Amino acid sequence: MNNSDREWMYNRLLEDGFINPKFINGVESFVEFAKSHPECMDGEKLRCPCNHRKCRNKNILDEFTVMTHLGNNGFVPNYYRWHHHGESYIPGPSVCDNNQEEASASGETGYSQSHNVFRAMVFDVVGPSFNGNIEKDPNPTTQNIYNLLKASKQEIWLGNPHGHTQLSVVARLLNLKAEHHVSERMYDELCESISELMPTDNIMINSFYSTKKLIRGLGLPVEKIDCCKNGCMLYWREDSELVNCKFCSHPRFKRSKHQCSKKKTNISDKKMYYFPLALRLQRLYASDATTKHMRWHSEHERDGVMRHPSDSPSWKQFDQTHPSFAFEVRNVRLGLSTDGFQPFGQFGQQYSSWPVIVTPYNLPPWMCMKDEYMFLSVIIPGPKNPKQKIDVFCSLSFKS
Repeated sequence: MNNSDREWMYNRLLEDGFINPKFINGVESFVEFAKSHPECMDGEKLRCPCNHRKCRNKNILDEFTVMTHLGNNGFVPNYYRWHHHGESYIPGPSVCDNNQEEASASGETGYSQSHNVFRAMVFDVVGPSFNGNIEKDPNPTTQNIYNLLKASKQEIWLGNPHGHTQLSVVARLLNLKAEHHVSERMYDELCESISELMPTDNIMINSFYSTKKLIRGLGLPVEKIDCCKNGCMLYWREDSELVNCKFCSHPRFKRSKHQCSKKKTNISDKKMYYFPLALRLQRLYASDATTKHMRWHSEHERDGVMRHPSDSPSWKQFDQTHPSFAFEVRNVRLGLSTDGFQPFGQFGQQYSSWPVIVTPYNLPPWMCMKDEYMFLSVIIPGPKNPKQKIDVFCSLSFKS
């Protein structure tokens, strides 16, 4: 697309001050183009490319508001190529026109460029120091990274028209499994069916087990930790070998019906799920898409209006009380929230589970309240409300 074909983008007003009809028609075509690329949208919302300082392809709004903003403010300068809305799509706010031109010159299609998302995701895992060179005798962790890199480059079958790779197909299937609550058995059968429809030289994953083995290289683990039935303590770290609660002496394991059996298996009375927080926060600095935004809380302009927790008196009081922590703007400020819900309420069963959500307030308001930046840190099991003992479970987030 030549820049001259989109001169209407920067000819918003006529000499009499009215909006140019060509601009109105162009905005409508732009919105239709953006809607035809749902991978760049957030549900029914899209990035607003108007020239207002709060937007500029950062704010995500509904279709009508975007058109209104463009009518009032015009397009952000030099946005002739709509890469944030699916044109020659390369993900992330750090995309530059030079990279796109190089990709076009090398013959990459929009489809093949879109699958670079997954290769970039793998590089975000290992950080900027990784140069892609493969060691001769890697350790298991490094080998998992190499397997992911290989899966991000290998086409699911050679010459497939959309350039799908093994990793892109697996990511799509996992998303469908989560969205539609697909069972593992159904997932396995779906993989087999898809493989049968492909050419015989395909490298399609054949089971959910193989999928988990591949994705494990992303390094975002989940830990199951035994806890006291009454919520007094966690059997973790130095207490991991205890068999009775230190406070109430309640047994850690359920009483087995076959105590005389030689193959006795200890079953915990209660378990909680812990998602290590440090690894997830490190990704925010490993990815070019979020690194610069992690300093926003300190570098943004303040006009006396409270739009973010960093504008509040309590935030400023904290900075005065802890000057050494506040001096390093890259230190992470977290907000913690939790609430109970009844997953089995529709069946009349009284069971309350409590997810603990952590939000990094370093990010600007249009990012920190998005789902992708709200980290599930702990799932506190039921069936009862933990009440005043909730700090026992939340302590994992503090210690990480």
